[in-house]
Amino acid sequence: MSQSLIVKDFKTLKVWQKANTLEQEIGELVKGFPGYEQYRLTDQIIRSSRSISANIAEGNTQLFIKRELFHANAALGSCGETRNHLLTAYQNNYISEEQYKILDEKFLEVIKMLYGYIKMLKSCLDNESVTIDP
Repeated sequence: MSQSLIVKDFKTLKVWQKANTLEQEIGELVKGFPGYEQYRLTDQIIRSSRSISANIAEGNTQLFIKRELFHANAALGSCGETRNHLLTAYQNNYISEEQYKILDEKFLEVIKMLYGYIKMLKSCLDNESVTIDP
């Protein structure tokens, strides 16, 4: 008996693409941070922004929807953490108000996309039926 195997590719997800683009933007942004922030704010904001796309990718590669939901929720948390670090960067005058507002809006867009993604996953979970072969 042959079964076709479908491999999900996280790179096709629009939410992953947006998160990945933001990760790259953060990487460029922190180059302007003061050197003494290298192991503090710079490291934290890089890690949290990378965690968003990484969690989306890890979840999308899982076999079980509940695991995918777990990772999507973790990505959501990392968005909040990154927004907090951006606010800190703005409050310490490492970035301009314009930079802050533009990036914050982009992160809000990813958060909204993640809400939609989570809603879709929950819907799939609710519609999932268990069949037992006799």
